[in-house]
Parts: sequence; C-alpha cells; structure tokens
Amino acid sequence: MGLKNSINAEMAIDKGVDYLISNQDKDGSISLNKDARWKVWETANAIITINSANKNKKSFLEKSVNFLSNIQREDGSFYHTISSKKDEYCMETTPVCILALSAAKKDVRKGIEFMLDKQNPDGSWEIGTPEIIKRRFWPSIAGFVISTLLHLKISSNQISKGIDFLIEKQQEDGSWGSNWVYYDTPYYPMHAILLAFELYGLNKSMNYKKAVNYIFEKQNNDGSWYIETTDKPRPSRALRTTLALNSLLVSPDNSHLESVEKGVKWLLGEQKSDGHWDGGYFVNWPGKKEDIYTTSMAIRALNKYRAL
Repeated sequence: MGLKNSINAEMAIDKGVDYLISNQDKDGSISLNKDARWKVWETANAIITINSANKNKKSFLEKSVNFLSNIQREDGSFYHTISSKKDEYCMETTPVCILALSAAKKDVRKGIEFMLDKQNPDGSWEIGTPEIIKRRFWPSIAGFVISTLLHLKISSNQISKGIDFLIEKQQEDGSWGSNWVYYDTPYYPMHAILLAFELYGLNKSMNYKKAVNYIFEKQNNDGSWYIETTDKPRPSRALRTTLALNSLLVSPDNSHLESVEKGVKWLLGEQKSDGHWDGGYFVNWPGKKEDIYTTSMAIRALNKYRAL
C-alpha cells in the first residue's frame, strides 16, 4: 500500500493530541473554552483517541479517567454532561465512557449491565436524553452499544437482536439516514454501525458492502464529504469527512485506498495551526462548537490510516 501521506499524518496526530491535552481542565475533563454542555462526551472521546494514538500521556489520561470514574451515575450510566437527575442518561455517551474506562482497566460491569438492561424488545436502544424529542431510537445508538459490548467480548443473545435491528433499519441506498440531532450526517451512525458489523463478523456481508459503496459514491472531487447547508449553523465539512473516513477505515481493502488517500490529503490540509480541526456547530445547542469531537475523530482516522 503506497501511503503517500503517512509522514504528514504522524505529524498531524501529534499536533492534534497536543491540542486535546491543552483543553484539559483542572478536574480532568476536556471541553472547548470551558463549555460544559458536552464535556463528559468530549472527555471520553479524547481518552479513546489518545489511547489509540499510542502516545505516552500518562498524566493526562489518569486525570481524565478519574474525572469519568467520579461522575459515573449510580446506575452505571453517563450523561453527556455531569448530571445525577433520575433517568437523565445518554445511551451514546454511556458506551463511549465505558470503553474509555475499560481501556484504563476500570471495573465497568455496572455500565455493561445498564446497557443490556435498557435494550428494547425489537433490539433497539432509546437515547435517554430528555432534550431529544424525536428520533429517540436512532440506529447510531444501537451501533455504539453493540460495538462497545463486542469490543469488551460480552457474549449475549441481545447482541444478535441488536444486529438484526440494524440490518432491518438499513435503507435501500446503504445508509441508515441522517438527522440534525445526530450531527446531521449519515456517516455518524455509519462509523459506529460498521464497527459493530466488523466485530460481529459481517464485514464481508452485502449490508456492509452497500454501506461502503454509499460512502464511495458521496465523496467530492476534492476528497471531502459534504452537502452544502445554509439555513443554520451546521457541523463542518471536516467533521463529516472524518466520520466518513472512520467508516471506510473500519475494515479497508484495496478498493478503498484511492478514496481514503484523497480524504486523508484533504483532511491534513484542513488542520489549523494549533492542531485542531474546525467542527462547525451542533445545531440544537446554540453556540456549541464541535472542535474537540472533530479533532478526536480526525486523529482516529489518521491513526487507522497510519496503521494500514
């Protein structure tokens, strides 16, 4: 594989990691400009990213992991920000936090039990977040839960029920749809669902291939993935592109390489001087910038690319 951009990717990863660390607060959490609205979600993603980048950042990781351990809810769940209110959990933040804690060798049994207990009879999971009124059973939720359970080598018939739910919800074009509540891009559910499929052994299936073909067909000539939207602030081109790249890099083969190379080249050109990627805005939280999450996901995509 002729990885044309591997040296530049290594440098970009280093700069991105330094940027994430520079946004750590005294309590160990990660957020942009101390915006606490999503700091649990952003901290967990930063932990997973820096662990995956194989950087020796022991002090950073210890503080961040301690933050997550200290704010885990009594029932084992997590909310996207600090909360102890009854039933105010987030079923996407919870599996990401459990994955981050498990990498630090923390006891995550309570979180696993919570996730299994919350599955619905049709194999789905509900988001839990009370602010989300519609799309409460979006496929990305099941993707996050199942990929985490499989990563932790949990054996349960509930996992196969969740996989069946995801197969049923896949659309004819190969995607699982897009919604403004879930980062307004089809690649957000895809990157979690394709990982679940790969860990379940479905990366050679027609369902997997249909999803990958959808991503190929949507790539722009410049290497990015984006649809122009002008009606309100939206997640950026960089966020959408890095989620598409993470989706392609779940289980890449030679037919993916040209598309991946183009995407990586575009992504490298978008990194800012301080190491971050512009994430745009989360639509339904006014002023909520997505630079931390986008930088985390960009580093993961580049690290997967580097490992090819």
